[in-house]
Amino acid sequence: MSERVYSFDKAAMDKLSKALSYDPYLDKNLLPDMPKEFDDKKYLEQHPEAREQYEALQKRIEDAKDRLKNDKSLNVIFARQEYSLREGASLGLNPDKCYLYLKANDEFLKNAEDRLKDEYESFAKADDETSQKVIKAIHDEEDRANAGFGSIFG
Repeated sequence: MSERVYSFDKAAMDKLSKALSYDPYLDKNLLPDMPKEFDDKKYLEQHPEAREQYEALQKRIEDAKDRLKNDKSLNVIFARQEYSLREGASLGLNPDKCYLYLKANDEFLKNAEDRLKDEYESFAKADDETSQKVIKAIHDEEDRANAGFGSIFG
């Protein structure tokens, strides 16, 4: 797994935070749940209008699944990766920037970079010095958290 750090203007932080936590496979607007009564074949036989609704909903779900399967940008799901979004000021860096730490496989990182370039004007790969500071801060925080859990359960 590779670790990378990206910088963005602080103004993009809210939008970026929402994008990072979004998983299209859990989005009920995109993939709605099938009503339970549609599982009952007798109900569908007794209610022809429900059968039409069932078929329309089934087609909508199938189309959405096909789109998810074939659209690479929709499959860049940050919520399933290890990431951290930090304000620059909290890291002793540029207070007008926020920094995204991302740990994932190289293929995911390439696709993520393509998507982030398209969606955020201020997107930039952080320089080596900044990357090291952010990565060190993330690792130090993880170590402190692990030590805290160790003292609780240890």
